[in-house]
Amino acid sequence: MADYGIPTTLDTVALNTSLADYARTLTDNAYNDPVIWRMLNTAENKKKVDGGLSLTETLIKEKQSAGGFYLGADVLNNTQPSTLDTIEYLWQNAYEPITITRDEERQNSGAVHKILDLVATKTELSRKAIVDRLEQALTTPVSEANNLIDLETLVNTGTLGNIAGSTSTWWQATVTSSGAFATQGLTDMSTATLTVASSATVDSPTVYITTKTVWGKFWNTLLPLERLSNADMTGNRGVKNLSFMGTPVVYGNYVKSGLLFGLNMNYVRLQVDSATDLITTDFISPVNQTVKVAYTYGEEI
Repeated sequence: MADYGIPTTLDTVALNTSLADYARTLTDNAYNDPVIWRMLNTAENKKKVDGGLSLTETLIKEKQSAGGFYLGADVLNNTQPSTLDTIEYLWQNAYEPITITRDEERQNSGAVHKILDLVATKTELSRKAIVDRLEQALTTPVSEANNLIDLETLVNTGTLGNIAGSTSTWWQATVTSSGAFATQGLTDMSTATLTVASSATVDSPTVYITTKTVWGKFWNTLLPLERLSNADMTGNRGVKNLSFMGTPVVYGNYVKSGLLFGLNMNYVRLQVDSATDLITTDFISPVNQTVKVAYTYGEEI
């Protein structure tokens, strides 16, 4: 009787299939929670776009005042003022390799689940790495990610997209220079919030993002409220529920020291190419290496 045993290694087709069919939960002591990326990668703040050379948005840069009130046969103004502008954003590409060497194939040969576990582990590592890279590039300027807009560029007075805030002052964000948070942090947060808010409930910041240190200082200002805690936890401002003017206050892992951002997430979107939204390619073998390589990549702005 013939012995049809399990092969010692799997071919590329099997590896490609395992990319989609197997997931892996790893004990992680390296990566932190991607706060900014996770906030943007939601149905409300993520927009999939069917490609294109770039993306444009129409902006209202000033109020229109061409009309007015009239009586009878008064002459009406028909001059249309220039109240709109267009901004252009460029795409940015990111990638992370999934590499399996011939040595790793041999070490995980035999039972099928061994090589599948290896592929699942490598795939999860690739996913964590590219998300962490995006988290950092969305938070602070990264030279090789010069088209991906970070928080420091977004909330600033300089150039954003193709519009220079230095000349188009209406395009500048509100920036408040503050001193020690313990002495004037809350006052400056209140001043900046009221400056940018359209009203108490509409077009005002929907989230505040800062550093762990500033977040801790903010928490310390609320310590007296702990005395209001009771058996059913009402009045307890737990570490997951800090807010300012009813708006959540969170911290990111790559926010630079001393910074706090107030964002209105109704106008902040992560736009991704619908065909390459963190997809994983098939495994291929380079002609000059005994490895199999796939890539996790995405195109975003």
